Amino acid sequence: MRTNYFRLIACILIVFAITIGNGMPVQAQNQESAGTFQLTDKAALGSFIDGLIEAYMKEQKAAAAVVSVVHRGEILYQQGYGYADIENRIPADPQNTLFRIGSISKLFLWVAVLQQVELGNLDLDTDINQYITAFRIPDTFDDPITLRSLMSHTPGFEDVLLHLFKREGDDVDPLEEILRKQMPRRVRPPMQEAAYSNHGTGLAQYLVELVSGMPFETYVEQQILAPLGMNATTFRQPLPPHLRERMAKGYAWQDGMFEEKLFEIVPMTGAGGASSTAADMTVFMNALMNQTRHDTISLLDSATYAIMKKPVLVHARHMNPALHGFLDLSPAHLGIIGHAGNTFVFHSLLAMFPDHDTGVFLSFSGQSAAAAYIRIIEHFSNRFFPQPETSPATIELDKAYLKGFTGNYMLNRRPHSSMLKIVGYLNTISVDIDDNNLIFTDFMGGKHLIFPIDSTTFHIESNNTFVGFYRPEGKKAQKIFLSNFPIMAGERATGLRNMNLHLFLFLITLFCMLYILIVWPWLYFARKLYEKKPRTRHALPLSSRAAGWISAFFLLLFLLLFAMGTGKGVEIVYAIPSSIKIGLFFPIAAILFILIMMWHSIYIWKTPNIKNISRLFYNLATLVFFLSILQLYYFHLLGWRF
Repeated sequence: MRTNYFRLIACILIVFAITIGNGMPVQAQNQESAGTFQLTDKAALGSFIDGLIEAYMKEQKAAAAVVSVVHRGEILYQQGYGYADIENRIPADPQNTLFRIGSISKLFLWVAVLQQVELGNLDLDTDINQYITAFRIPDTFDDPITLRSLMSHTPGFEDVLLHLFKREGDDVDPLEEILRKQMPRRVRPPMQEAAYSNHGTGLAQYLVELVSGMPFETYVEQQILAPLGMNATTFRQPLPPHLRERMAKGYAWQDGMFEEKLFEIVPMTGAGGASSTAADMTVFMNALMNQTRHDTISLLDSATYAIMKKPVLVHARHMNPALHGFLDLSPAHLGIIGHAGNTFVFHSLLAMFPDHDTGVFLSFSGQSAAAAYIRIIEHFSNRFFPQPETSPATIELDKAYLKGFTGNYMLNRRPHSSMLKIVGYLNTISVDIDDNNLIFTDFMGGKHLIFPIDSTTFHIESNNTFVGFYRPEGKKAQKIFLSNFPIMAGERATGLRNMNLHLFLFLITLFCMLYILIVWPWLYFARKLYEKKPRTRHALPLSSRAAGWISAFFLLLFLLLFAMGTGKGVEIVYAIPSSIKIGLFFPIAAILFILIMMWHSIYIWKTPNIKNISRLFYNLATLVFFLSILQLYYFHLLGWRF
């Protein structure tokens, strides 16, 4: 069965980042929290990990997986599962099989950035426009974008999804050209709010290339991979010949079987282009847990490396901070830093527990396996580092005050100026009230009771995390924050950002279109064939009906062609399908006939012997079609705006 396009695209906003701790059943957590388990019992650890991964591979339809668990520099467990190549029955091997690690690649980039900071070639607080000569980032706000804001995902960019990926064999522009053509809009001042940004990372990569005088792929090979001895890791796309045969194939579960997918190219390499083995990633993970030291090699001075763990901003009380490079994935009782990485068919996680000198690397091949590492790290954390029995003290808030938190919230990481703007409206967080309790529904669909610990902060007992709000005095809450998801926030969806309003307009437009296209012709021919007496009230003039019919037909053609293009799943992220390019012509063509309808709407009121119900419907259809054009313009679907 083909996965629904809009759900896939909406999930892009989630899986290219990381969410830990949401959605695990309370019962399972309580069971795992009981008793004490020794992480160093390798046999028990292996059995536990094997059971988890095999269960989630089956549930999430993953073709292959690898895992590595380290503790105090020692590899406790390392294993491969499933097949890297199903057709040839080649098993996944943690030592030899390469997996795509997606945005975990960013950790290599931030190390490279700080290496150049150490050398004095870059500065964290300098306007990055001072380094760039080929193009300029618009001065939309007074404060400039700096490397510090890029490292913490706080530059204030909109999200850009179009052309974020390419397929092997596609033409890929140089990074400078990508940034020139696809520079995202600045939608908020820098350092004000975190919103995960791949293009911000691409800018950081570009600066490293400028000051080092070499492509990032070469830089990372010479300055990071070679010193660490990571000979099975590469940022080159497509893969070098000596590694190509070792690459796990990417699969999607379709029609009851695994279907092989083409190799995915990430044009902004530093944002997500790396491929690696579990064994190599273990070396990198151990180096990160040891101040970037490996044997006698040190990638960074310890003071410089410490910058990666320093907070840049905190959205609200009890929220995890946005750091310089790492993502703080911690529930309230346990420190976890690291990064997740997702392409469409590979899903990976590097999670480190600094207080316990422990690290876990996971990677899965399977388009629908995005949630697998989330669930596994939850189980792992609750078994070996269980949360305490006690919860923060809660307070009582009256129902009228609680209602001020209810509503839908859109993620601040979303497109604003492309035809994928609609994606942000389909990916929301909601807060509802039941009796005197608030129910929080996360963007993965998990529902949680949340209990107030102060006037704007709530606790989720099931995973020991927090939900915070920004609520101005005397008003409803305007923003929502999740403690273990510090690189995004939610904004109240009101006015034109209310998806229910757009859905209502879409449905009434669809009704008018179908009534005009189906019922009008049927009534016309029925009257011709069966009506025998002269009518005292007449139907609409033929010219009025023709304008309405053509308008409805053009709008319906657009919807059908748009659905055809989006029905191909995630194809639109690689390139705009030709059916959509053709379909975008028809709303523009419809404008002329809608204007004619507007003139006829006035004319028919002056014309005697036309039924009032016909006049009213014609005016309604005219208004609805006009508003639908405005709606398409609002969503950047009027014209070829890509």
